Order: sequence, then C-alpha cells, then structure tokens
Amino acid sequence: MVYDSDGKPTAFREEACFLPPLNSIQTATVGVADLQVPAKARAEFENGCASLRKKKLADAEKHLRKATEQYQKYPAAWVLLGQVLEVEQKPQEAINACSHSLAAARDYLPAFLCLTDIASRQEKWEDALRFSARALELEPTTNAAAYAYNATANLKLHHLLEAEKSALRALEIDANNSEPRVHFLLAQIYAAKGDRPNTAAQLREYLKYAKDPDDVAFVKNTLAKLDGASAR
Repeated sequence: MVYDSDGKPTAFREEACFLPPLNSIQTATVGVADLQVPAKARAEFENGCASLRKKKLADAEKHLRKATEQYQKYPAAWVLLGQVLEVEQKPQEAINACSHSLAAARDYLPAFLCLTDIASRQEKWEDALRFSARALELEPTTNAAAYAYNATANLKLHHLLEAEKSALRALEIDANNSEPRVHFLLAQIYAAKGDRPNTAAQLREYLKYAKDPDDVAFVKNTLAKLDGASAR
C-alpha cells in the first residue's frame, strides 16, 4: 500500500516508479495483464520501487525478480527490472527484461522506450530509431521523450530533416522545458546543417534552463567560438 503525505492510502501508479525519462509518461490504457497482477507480485513491485528510491539497487533487483516470478506477465515489473539492470551495467539482461514485458503486453509503451534508451546508450542507432518510431506510433501526442530519442537517432544517422522535425516536436510537447537538453540537441542538428544563427539561438535557450556547471561552461565556450567566427 502507498500513502500520501497525510498518511492516507493513495493510488499507486506504477509508471511513477520508472527511472527518467520513463517516469514522465502515462500509459493510455490498462491492459488485461495489469488487472490480473496478484497482490503478492504487486507488493514485491512496490517494495522494489521503494528500494530503488533509496538507491538500493541490489534490493530493488531482488524484489522485482520476485515480482516477475510471482506473475510472469507483469509488464511494469519487467520494465523497471530492465532499467535497474541497465544501471547495474548488465545491458544484455536489461534488454531481455524489457523485451520480456512485450511478451506480456505487445503494445506496452514503456517497454519500447526502455529498449530505445538501452539502444541509445549502446549507440545502436538503427535499433534506437526503430524502437522510438514504434513508441511514437503508440503515443504520438504527448511522448516528448520518444521524440527526443528519435531526433538523436536520426542525427547520428545523418537524417537531419527528420531529426529537426522530431526535436521541434519534443520541444512543442515539453512546453515547460523540463528537459532543456532538447535545445542542445537542436543546436547539434543545426550545427550539422551549417546553420550558425539557429545553432547559437538554441544554445542560448539551453543556457536559460541548464543547471550543470560543466554543461554551462561548455555551452558558453561554444557560443563564444560561434560569435567569434561570425564576427570575422
């Protein structure tokens, strides 16, 4: 059972346990597999979620493995287990876990985002493009994370028009700039296109929201070089 700040029972939303950026998404529907999750499996999932918030990865993995043993068609448990395994630097096990969730629910959006994230970290850009495209087929209107992944994969594959389109869509959805690195991604896209004015404009937008001192210093240095080149 999950409780709010007043100690009262509250609804448990499994997606809120996911690691970024998956914790920002909401699945549109509740599947049959979700409705059939046994109480013991759900309890293990909640315990795994609690352990993860305490940064106890080994405990989180243990609880999530128990959750999937209790109920093998538990999509959320498989995805969260995949994310934990990825953090633990067990990429193949992570892929297997996220893929297993699709055996339980073949159109489960978090599973495709999980696989996209792993592929991106491994720089397998064709896979990242394929998985992100499927995620966007499932949810094309609110899925800023998938558009950002899609834009990155297209940039790495030198599909600059498609990359720009997806990055702009990500910014449109993320109106509050909760993920400002999309501005940096757009700057990279414009730089690849040789568009200095838009490169500089996006870097300046990024600086409005960036918090990491190293990132800020790097972007300021890049802007200084761009301004110097423009002045010649």
